[in-house]
Amino acid sequence: MADESCFHCGLPVTPEGNYPVTILGQARPMCCPGCQSVAQTIVDIGMESYYQHRQQCPPGSSPAADLVPDFLDSLNSWDDPGLQENFVHSLPQGSKEITLLISGITCAACVWLLEKHLRDQAGIAQCHINMSSNLALVSWDPEQTSLSTIIKAIAHVGYKAEPYTPVQQEAIIKRENKQALLRIGVAGLGAMQVMTYAVSLYMGAFEGIEPAHQQFLRWVSALVTTPVFFYAGLPFLQGAMRSLRNRHLSMDVPVAIALTFAYFSSVWATISNGPEVYFDSVCMFVFFLLVGRYLELRARHRSQSTSIRLSHSQLQTARKLDHEDSPLLVPADKLVPGDRVLVKAGEIIPGDGHILQGTGSVNESMLTGEQLPISKQVGDPVTGGTLNVEQPITVEISTLPGESTLSTLKRLLQRAEAEKPATFVLADRIASKFVLAVLITSICVYTYWWFHAPEDAFWIMLSVLVVTCPCALSLATPTAITAATARLSQMGFLATRAHTIEGLRHITDVVFDKTGTLTLGEFQLAETVPMPGEHSDTLLALAAALEQISEHPIARAFHGFKAHPDVKGRQIAANQGVEGQLAERTLRIGKPAYATPAGVTATPPAPCGQWIALADQVRILGWFRVEDQLRADADTLVQHLQASGKRCHVLSGDSSGHAEEVASLLGVDAVVGNATPQDKLIYIRTLQDNGAKVLMLGDGLNDAPVLAGADVSIAVAGASDLAQVAADGILLSQSLQPLQGILQLVEKTYGIIRQNLAWALLYNLIALPMAAAGFIPPWASALGMSASSLLVVLNALRLNR
Repeated sequence: MADESCFHCGLPVTPEGNYPVTILGQARPMCCPGCQSVAQTIVDIGMESYYQHRQQCPPGSSPAADLVPDFLDSLNSWDDPGLQENFVHSLPQGSKEITLLISGITCAACVWLLEKHLRDQAGIAQCHINMSSNLALVSWDPEQTSLSTIIKAIAHVGYKAEPYTPVQQEAIIKRENKQALLRIGVAGLGAMQVMTYAVSLYMGAFEGIEPAHQQFLRWVSALVTTPVFFYAGLPFLQGAMRSLRNRHLSMDVPVAIALTFAYFSSVWATISNGPEVYFDSVCMFVFFLLVGRYLELRARHRSQSTSIRLSHSQLQTARKLDHEDSPLLVPADKLVPGDRVLVKAGEIIPGDGHILQGTGSVNESMLTGEQLPISKQVGDPVTGGTLNVEQPITVEISTLPGESTLSTLKRLLQRAEAEKPATFVLADRIASKFVLAVLITSICVYTYWWFHAPEDAFWIMLSVLVVTCPCALSLATPTAITAATARLSQMGFLATRAHTIEGLRHITDVVFDKTGTLTLGEFQLAETVPMPGEHSDTLLALAAALEQISEHPIARAFHGFKAHPDVKGRQIAANQGVEGQLAERTLRIGKPAYATPAGVTATPPAPCGQWIALADQVRILGWFRVEDQLRADADTLVQHLQASGKRCHVLSGDSSGHAEEVASLLGVDAVVGNATPQDKLIYIRTLQDNGAKVLMLGDGLNDAPVLAGADVSIAVAGASDLAQVAADGILLSQSLQPLQGILQLVEKTYGIIRQNLAWALLYNLIALPMAAAGFIPPWASALGMSASSLLVVLNALRLNR
């Protein structure tokens, strides 16, 4: 062991210990836990190739010092261009952009503080933080500042930031969940134990109790409450310290002040045999607030897990062709412009480029939302992430992975999400004024009683602080929102953003995507039109026989019908149709231009709809109209929305006229067909500019930017991962019907919130003067505060009925 050297820093590995890390497929020795941690971090963030480059350095050089100097001890390593390659994106105007994962964000005040602090830093052009995912999108001028300076600025105000990777986000989610459950467990156990002692103390206050017994119960309560205060309550204490250090009053401030005064005054009362103790209030307060914060944390984690799955789904391989056209499997994110890749039928195209060899069809539903494959020839462009449907093709890559259409779309999505109105920031600013008013009032009360009854001044001030502690006020909205969120999940709807329920309340316009949202996304035969002398059943049997060998979405519309047994020699024409033989006749089914014999005019029976022709070598035998089936409950939902005063719109990328037909069936006047993702986003922005509050329903990757850009957005069941990440809520069932109940529950939720706020304010208006006058002892104020909070919680739980 003594002869081995540390694989990271090169120092000898002592016999006393070895700290191995698996690097490049082998267990490598490390000399100390520090090198082990650094090396494991390098592996976890995907920079394992650093060690490959290091091994190629000339003998005698010190690559660890040259390439990664003091990796974690100094943040300056993040300024290395090689290290930034996988994280930093260069913008056209010369600035740079990165997505940072920030630890320690607990509320909108954190977001407000971070954004304000970063925007005050020189060189930072933009900073948008998504509270639900803890991701910050930051752009900066590299001539004025550096990435390490930005990360240090974030650390200066008490938060930890690092370049985003799915591995790190998963680790943070697990760590946050574990810590939150441990704190809740400690607070819950403490609250149960202390409440049993508190009941005895309360009864003793009314009926009498031996001083020795009273003192014993107080000391035991203090012992149980201490870990609750210092461990379970630590997030509130740290949040308050951070807020005060940065001169910003958040809701953590009054919570921490009340907890601190209640705990230490109770300890002092226990030591000095004072009048009252409030250990039960400390434990209950911490427990209730931790439970509420944990429910919010879980909702955020559900949203983040979808984003992680999407990131992992991109870690695919590609068949890169060498100079001898032999395929070699390589990571898709290592492809560079000029590389040639082989894409077999049924495989995902690994990057943006154009076709060098082969013809076929490509399913671009992840971009357009439409299920019909697009015919592609040599020279045609293809997009990474789309599906090659029929035949092998050779693609020449034209862009770097970070510049691909999919990467650009993801950045657009992150930017749209980050720019959502921060409603909780406004609420926190209002709360900070309330906090300031409570603190000033407490000081005034203490000053008054100091001159009139100095022995009671502290206890009366404490009564004022406890009785006016904004517990009920701060719980009024979160408890109702939490209860509503739980009820909505039972109804088949998952709210993935904190503002979802609030936003649904103000909706004026509802915008539907067509394919996969109003329709099922599956083609079915809607109409058969035989030519004179032909019979519908015979034509249908011939069509079913021809389409048996095809898995094209339109072909599947014929798969359920009985096929003619005598059709032979069937062949697929890529993205055109199918040809077959019936005795001496050659039959074709597919696009009119493909199926129709030369010299015969192909005119569909109607201008609208998707028409498929069946013909032989002489004439057209008949026509079939296939349609994407309308959801059974779409009509009822639209009628309900319109009856409640909301305007409905239909947006679709479909150019066949089916979108207009669906809108007509539903009684919707506002309809736009053949719309690109950008067209949809412009349409939404126009509505918003005219004062509309827009709810968007969609399912495809092409809907992700517009879902993120709408005031509130819902992804339907089966939506793509990126659409679910972009959406503020997800319909878990295959039905649109729950949306009616969702909107009704939202109205009821805000009725409950108004009741809770009214009670909290009324309680404070009554209790504050009485406490300030000395009529409410501290124990009664603690009991009143707890009862007020409990009433708010119970009222909110009515939503779960």
